[in-house]
Amino acid sequence: MTLFRPPHGSFLRPFGGKWKYRAGGVCIGLLLVFSVFPVMAQSLEGLASDSDAPVEIHAEEGIEWIQEKKVYIARGKARAIRGDVTVDADVLTAHYRPTEEGGTDIWRLDADGNVKIRNPSSVTYADRGVFDVPKGILVLTGRRLKLETGENTVTAHDSLEFWQFRNMAVARGNAHVTGKNREMNADILTAYFHKVPGKGTELQRIEAFGNVKIKTPKETAISERGIYDMVTSIVSIFGSVKILRGNDQLTGEYGEVNLNTGISRLLNAPPSGGRKGRVRAVFSAKKGAKIEPKESQPQQ
Repeated sequence: MTLFRPPHGSFLRPFGGKWKYRAGGVCIGLLLVFSVFPVMAQSLEGLASDSDAPVEIHAEEGIEWIQEKKVYIARGKARAIRGDVTVDADVLTAHYRPTEEGGTDIWRLDADGNVKIRNPSSVTYADRGVFDVPKGILVLTGRRLKLETGENTVTAHDSLEFWQFRNMAVARGNAHVTGKNREMNADILTAYFHKVPGKGTELQRIEAFGNVKIKTPKETAISERGIYDMVTSIVSIFGSVKILRGNDQLTGEYGEVNLNTGISRLLNAPPSGGRKGRVRAVFSAKKGAKIEPKESQPQQ
């Protein structure tokens, strides 16, 4: 039985301790905002590549060679170039190992001060960067962490990381992603990728942890955790879920958006189990008067 038909027509009827509603701006916002992460991986992957491309190092003030420590230190607008990736910093320190052929193999690169990493599709800013070549790990830290990819921007307070061999990128500490009037916040954002022959790196899954907030021009979703699975095209949000659309509000413990069907649902607990609570909906009347909320009881 239909309890109430919302004035905006965005939500459908409650059933069995849950609400069904049409997928709206929040799921579209997820698609557009998350599109930045494959570019983030590609922007760092060129530097972390296991190819045989040489690393060139330049500096205005000169390059110091400390043989006993096996390091090169480039100072003054230092620059390292590998393929189409360029790293700029006040100081670049390259740690190397001698090769059997008589050359040098740079196994670690440290960048300090005004760090900028550029490739044809993005620019990343940091105060410090450490790139471990054999492990394929690049960690950027500092107070000015930012990744720009044209229409999208990623910022974080603690670190931006790329783990080449885990096919993973991480933004830690009040991670914030913006793009096309849409934005997302979380304590930690983690993106997982996979290699597609002929297509390069593609996004496989996104996980958001802590104080998750997804905002679009029409809707805002708030939760404790979120997962976007590209394989199943399902977005799941967990814990103290709240969905706001104008003066309308839905609350529950678990929300699910099926991007294939366009239908979403809000439950009082995840299907796999967990804490239970009420699913609650509050809709505004056309003239702004509040409609008494209808609540579904927790399933026993």
